[in-house]
Amino acid sequence: MVRSLLTVSALELRTRVRDRTALIIAIIVPVAMATLFGVALGGDDPPLRATVGMVDLDGGEFPAGVRREVMASTELDGVLTLRDLPGRAQAQSALDAGDIGAAIIFPPGFSDSVGAGQGGKVDVLTSADTPLAGVVANAVVDRISSLVRARTLAVRASLDAGVPAGEVKEFVERNGAAGPALTLENDPMAGGRVDLSVYYGAGMAALFAFFVVGASFRSLLIERKQGTLDRMRAGPIHGWVPIAGKAVVGFALAMVSVCVTWASSVLIFGSTWGDPVAVFTLLLAHVLAATAITMLVASRARTDAQADGVIMVISFVAAFFGGSLVPLYTLPDLLQKIALFTPNAWTTTGLTGLAGSGAGLASVAVPIGVLCAIAAAAFGLAATGFRKGLLG
Repeated sequence: MVRSLLTVSALELRTRVRDRTALIIAIIVPVAMATLFGVALGGDDPPLRATVGMVDLDGGEFPAGVRREVMASTELDGVLTLRDLPGRAQAQSALDAGDIGAAIIFPPGFSDSVGAGQGGKVDVLTSADTPLAGVVANAVVDRISSLVRARTLAVRASLDAGVPAGEVKEFVERNGAAGPALTLENDPMAGGRVDLSVYYGAGMAALFAFFVVGASFRSLLIERKQGTLDRMRAGPIHGWVPIAGKAVVGFALAMVSVCVTWASSVLIFGSTWGDPVAVFTLLLAHVLAATAITMLVASRARTDAQADGVIMVISFVAAFFGGSLVPLYTLPDLLQKIALFTPNAWTTTGLTGLAGSGAGLASVAVPIGVLCAIAAAAFGLAATGFRKGLLG
């Protein structure tokens, strides 16, 4: 079976290499598109800045601590500007007018509630038009929440241990300003600070992987229509060999495509995509997912034209919602959640994270795992489809 697979794969590879259209789609177009986007939109992103309103209805230590730490924080310097507002209505009006990008609202009695061990809730107002400000505001509130949880736990533990409530309150008031600095840990905007030539290079690589693999499975459906597939199956080979041969060649050519796009981005723009091992492994996982998805489409399609149409729709929908065409952080929250169902989102986010952070393979373990899970699910469904259809 292995010898038959190698023979069929070699035949398919020769056919694809002789097809100039396939080479154009695999190499020339993605490199050209990545270069075009890189020239037009490349360069470092401008500094990410956000103006966040703060409504202090509490007057206690936590709002004061936020102001103090924002002023002193090197992580937030040049990123976050706080603007005091008197109430929720004024904050909403400023948000609607575009004067602020988000607002943090401290309710009355917040600090006292935390000091008494009862916890508290901080509200955040955001706008779909200014997603970056919302990201920053929520990151600040997440940090506040961790401090609130720590303070609440400490107060409750002291009270449970029998420390008089008066002494606990006095200690909290005396030491309330102490505590860890406010920081943007695991900055969700990492990847927004990379050269856009990297971002769009990664996006084009992810997009065209679908087209390259799709061409192999399109030829499978054409061969079925012409009767070539039936003649091959009549010989001494397993029924899965022609399908596996198409998948192997499609996968290999797609890997060549994404790697050439990667190399051209580095050579033309002098930009780095990050750790080579991590980048290659992530691209490998993406191409595996793209191969499985296109294989699933081919297993259900009746004609090559139908398969072409469905693959094109899936490719562009995944590219748009997955951030291959527009940065994910510019999309509304709902679309960012939808993006998590596309392989492109995990690939693009992983690649830009590698380029922006300089981290290694471990930092993209989750995207790689998700892509492999997508591939496994799609391969399983495709196998069922082929058994009922092409191999039935």
